[in-house]
Amino acid sequence: MESIYNVFKEIELPDACPPNVKEELISEIDLIRNSLTVVEVYVDDFFGVVSALLTALQLPGDLPKP
Repeated sequence: MESIYNVFKEIELPDACPPNVKEELISEIDLIRNSLTVVEVYVDDFFGVVSALLTALQLPGDLPKP
């Protein structure tokens, strides 16, 4: 997946580094970033659901007193 924010394409490694190593490094960084994005989306949704359930749930001790 190509991103417009892919700053890792601009990494300049020393001339002694083969081009395929640079491509593999960029690929690994992209994989890690994409994986963390997926985890962030699902964890954020999970905590949102848990938060909504907790706010909707009224415990017996939280009932208004007459």
